[in-house]
This record gives sequence, structure tokens and C-alpha cells, in this order.
Amino acid sequence: MTSPLDAFGLPHDADERALKRAYAQRLRVTRPDEDPQGFQQLHAQYERALAYCRAQARNAGDAPVTPAEPEPSTPLSPPVSTHTVEDVATTPAMPVPVDVLALAHSVIAMATRSDADALHAWLRERPELWSLHVKQAVGWRCVEQMSREIPPMSPACLDILLGFFDLDRVRSGLDAAALAKVARRMRLAWEVQPEHAEALHARLDSRQWTLAKVQRLLTDFTRPFRWPSVLLAGFRPSAVRERMQFMAAVSQGRPDELPAAFDRQRMRFWWDAAQTQQVTRARLGLGLARWAVALILAVLLGVLPLLGGVPDTNPLIGLLLLVNAPMLIWLLWLAYLPLDAWHARPEQVSARWPWLNLLMVPLLCLLGAALKIAQPNNLLYLVPMLPAAWLALRRYWRRSWTGAKWASPNVLRIAVFLAFPLLRFTLERDITCEWLALLALVPWGLDVWHQRTVLRVTASRA
Repeated sequence: MTSPLDAFGLPHDADERALKRAYAQRLRVTRPDEDPQGFQQLHAQYERALAYCRAQARNAGDAPVTPAEPEPSTPLSPPVSTHTVEDVATTPAMPVPVDVLALAHSVIAMATRSDADALHAWLRERPELWSLHVKQAVGWRCVEQMSREIPPMSPACLDILLGFFDLDRVRSGLDAAALAKVARRMRLAWEVQPEHAEALHARLDSRQWTLAKVQRLLTDFTRPFRWPSVLLAGFRPSAVRERMQFMAAVSQGRPDELPAAFDRQRMRFWWDAAQTQQVTRARLGLGLARWAVALILAVLLGVLPLLGGVPDTNPLIGLLLLVNAPMLIWLLWLAYLPLDAWHARPEQVSARWPWLNLLMVPLLCLLGAALKIAQPNNLLYLVPMLPAAWLALRRYWRRSWTGAKWASPNVLRIAVFLAFPLLRFTLERDITCEWLALLALVPWGLDVWHQRTVLRVTASRA
């Protein structure tokens, strides 16, 4: 008479412990990831043999020597985040329940510190993962942990991990877009580590980014923010553009996905320094630092002739003018930017002092005319008249001009100003005030006329 124990080569009076040992030996040959059908048949034979052993033990009046095993069931559906260890079916060869969360942590740790071949061999040798139920639960726990912590992991190791747990298939139930985003961020976190700079260099354009430059910029972005270091790094005019291009290239246009190793304060500094139409602390700090260095060099070069015994040659004044003139123009430009941004707001959008915003150009023209009448031979009237003409032309261009695309706004604005000397030579008299007033009031009036249907002067609450 045969018994279920014959399938494992055991005698009819074998106990449960001997059955478990025999089952564990069979599992080394029949793996669930290589032969799922054979594993299911082996598991069914084990369940029948286990029931036979327990029936024999009850008939003999003995209690089972090991904890009761769960009944076989269909494969688990994808577990949710509230899944607990007690809900996971354990492998029959395990004498205690499997800690799914701890096992998932071990899998992630192994994937982050080893290569793909070592990870694959380690996963295949874990007896806890021979059960399909435990394997599925651990795989989902790994995805939850990776989505939450974004550990640095190479693409090869991530492919091995997803493939082993069957999470790279459509039927896995994972959000493909969300998984792709997590995979991108994990690869970035792995590439920006100093020991993996070569992998990052291989992905970038080698003609623009040499390995030495990639390593230097990675070191720069991963250091804590310090004003002296960023000001020194940004002394070169091309430094800001270089760092912005590096962030865009590394993140593939998604700087928000850069790993936590990138110092966020440094990233914000370079972003602010690249804003050419705004006045930011970063941009102002870099400009003042460059001016201070140029001023020190000018003073040193101006003092050297005196120290060399050449008192008649002192270029200090000329050097100071050469350094301070561009700086003064730059500061005036920074002061102009907030005025331009405020004046460019449409009237239907709330703004501070809305009526002043609308009437600023004619008011500046009136002020310039009054200064011209009061002091005909003084050029003080140019102070209000020049900004009025420039702002009016700029505002009309941005909101009402529908000319050809080849016509640059700056070219046209400069052209009308350069036309002034020709008109003055033709008329043989000073028409500066009249010409500036014409350049200011005509575009301003045309702009108001074109915007009349949407004109709403709204005060800002701020």
C-alpha cells in the first residue's frame, strides 16, 4: 500500500520533521522562478504528505512537533500598503513566519551595494523567496520602499530586481509611469555618487562634458552652501550658464528629480543668478563680487608705477573710471528691471498704484517738458524723457506690435533713437525734447487705443 510519503522517498512512519527536510531538498532542484508548474505539483504533494503525517501523529496520540502550516491557496493579489507580516503565507520549509519588511530592506540594501550578477545570485539562493506568495509580497514591499526612499541603484541592478519579482510586466499591476519616474531618480542618485562619475559621463555628451568637468561640477553641487565658495565659483561670466546646463543635462530637463545629494540651496543660487530679467540676491552678489575684484586690481595697477619710482605716470584715475563706468551702467540696468516689470503689467491685472502705471509715460513727459522750460540750457530734462520714450516703445512692442518676425524690438528702439542726429542736422535746430516726447506719447497712445476693449484699472490688495 502506497502513501503520500513515497513521493519524497520516506518510509510510512516518517515524522513531520523528516518530511520538511526532504521538501527543502526538493526545492533546491524545483525552483518557483524556473519551473512554476513543477513547483505547484511539488507543493501539492507536500500538502498531502503533511496531512498524512499529522493524521498519523493524532492516531498515535502525539502532538505535531512543528507549528501548523497554512493551507495552500491561490496566488495573492497585489498587497496594499497596510499588508502585515501575519497576512503573508510562509514557505512550508520555514519553521517561523517570514518578516517581509525586513527581507525587503535586505533586498534593497543588497541591490544598492553590489553588481547585477551578485544580486541575481543572492536572490536565487534565498530560501524565503522560493515561495511565490512571499516573493510577491516582498517585491511589492521593495517597490514601496524604493518609491519612498529613492535609494541609489544602478539600472542593471534595478532590472534584475524588477525581473526577479516579475514587476516589469504589465500584469504586475504597477503604475508604469510612476515606476519609470522612480527608476530615473534612483539612477540619478546612483550616478551622482563620486565613484560612479564615469557612468554619468558616459550618458552625457562627451564633447561638452569631459570627465574632469563632470567630477568638478558634481563636487561643487554636493558641497554645503557657502557664500564665499559660490561667489568664487561664479567669478567667471560663463560659470552660471555652465552650471545651469549641467543641471539640465544630468536631470534630462527635470531638475526637481535631482537626488538629495545635490545641495538645494546651491541649486537655487545658480537658478537665481541665471535670471536676467529679475534682480536677485545671487545675481547682485556675483556682480558686486566681480566689481570688488576688478576695483582691487585697478588700485594695485595704479599704485605700482608710484612704487616703482615713476611719479609722473599715474593711471589710477583712468583705471578706476574704466572699472566703475560699466558697474554703474549695470546697477542702473538692475534698477530699471523692476520698473520695466511693473510697467509691463496689463491694466486688467491688479497692480500697485494702477493709475500711476497707466499714466506714468505722460507724467514723465510733462516733468521733462517742465524742466526744459525752466532751464533751457540744462540737460536735466533727459532724465525723465529718456525712460519715458524707452518704456513706451517697449510696452507698445510687447502688447500691440504685430510686425515682421525679423524686426527685433531692441533694434527698432535703438534705430529711432539714432534717427535723432539725422533729424537735428536736417532741421538745423535742437529738437531733442520734442523728439523724445513724440517717441513716448505716440506709442503710449496707440497702446491705450489697442487695449481699450480690455482696459481695467485694478488696484492690488498687497
